[in-house]
Amino acid sequence: MIIGAIFARMANIAWLAPIGRLAARAFLQFQPYLLHVDQPANGVVENSADTIQGWFVAARTNDQEIVLQLAGVTLTFVPVERPDAKRIFGKSVTGFRAVVDTNEIALTPAAHGKDKNLQLVASGRVVASKPLRLLALDTAVAEASLHKRGAKREWLKQHLACPSCDAQTTPLVFEGDKIYCQACQASFENHGKVFNFLPEKFKREFQIAGWDNISAHSYDEVAKAVVEQARSNGGKVLDCGSGLRPYVDETVICLEVEEFPNVDVLGVNQKLPFQNEVFDAVLSLNVLEHVTDPFSCARELVRVLKPGGTLYCCIPFLQPEHGYPDHYFNATRSGLKQLFSRDLELLRHFVPASGEPIWSLHWFLSWYARELPLAEKTSFLNMRVQDILANSAQAMLQEPWVRRLSDDGKWSLAASTAALFRKVAEEQ
Repeated sequence: MIIGAIFARMANIAWLAPIGRLAARAFLQFQPYLLHVDQPANGVVENSADTIQGWFVAARTNDQEIVLQLAGVTLTFVPVERPDAKRIFGKSVTGFRAVVDTNEIALTPAAHGKDKNLQLVASGRVVASKPLRLLALDTAVAEASLHKRGAKREWLKQHLACPSCDAQTTPLVFEGDKIYCQACQASFENHGKVFNFLPEKFKREFQIAGWDNISAHSYDEVAKAVVEQARSNGGKVLDCGSGLRPYVDETVICLEVEEFPNVDVLGVNQKLPFQNEVFDAVLSLNVLEHVTDPFSCARELVRVLKPGGTLYCCIPFLQPEHGYPDHYFNATRSGLKQLFSRDLELLRHFVPASGEPIWSLHWFLSWYARELPLAEKTSFLNMRVQDILANSAQAMLQEPWVRRLSDDGKWSLAASTAALFRKVAEEQ
């Protein structure tokens, strides 16, 4: 919808923002709903599993149920903060990040029609829409993916283990939608698509919260080579903390804390629900910063890896705080080696393409600008690198673009953080 793009543009130009607010107020008088999509920017959903991001306005909700649908399929989405749109529309704006599974869509009757719009639906009525093009909408591919997932589920039944008691020799029992451990009597869920080894007690113990962000990246060349080597040997690869991968791979077992379209098993890294030494390779790609205890996770990754197997691990060093769903530890190169040096032989240590310093520079600068009020953001973006480096950091502490950075921005980009603690006195 072109109107949404116009308002989005106004929100990011300081002198146009007040005009945009007046125009929005008038617009909402006769059209109380508006849908805008930022991602994909070209309106093309390229992968079988993908994300859509944007915002919608529902100025007259009256406690109506608001959902997003694509080709008749209701999408799972989480609300996200959109201060840019709120500058124009205020509290009636909801930012969203939604997960798209085109394989699911391809197997529904609506997939064969012409209507592939993303629709904003209020109490069963379509109130706004945005046309999208789904490149991966293929019934044959969808059926093949179902077959691959079924084959992986059969393999998993022979190689899963209870994460509650770590019983390795006692097989699990699969009955309908339940999974039982014969050793400790623990029970888990079988959702039909995923095996759920993430009970509420694990969520509490390991501080697993609902997702408000999604890691959605393709494999780099190193990861691809690791997977292909395992495939050639007829083995399996564990993608531990996979996030949202763009397609289903019969060689790769995806473990996550959320049920994304590619995920096979729900579980936590600290207590992997697999038998010892069952994977030819393990991928841990930008995951260990998101766990409460990376050392226990490292031991688990080693435990499930076959002798002679390959571990490919990436972990951030200089990155802003970001949650999937939370962020605890970054590591230097020495820190990464320390996680595995007692158990594994180091084959190669390198900075991957996704870890080049330009990523850190771009990430920090873009986040800094995003977390400034509009006027200070404009001033900041007009500065040159030499304008910043010409002064000491101490001398710039009182600059408006430093003082007015949002609290979220300060936490996300902090050079250091500090805390005061108190030891609670024991009761007499």
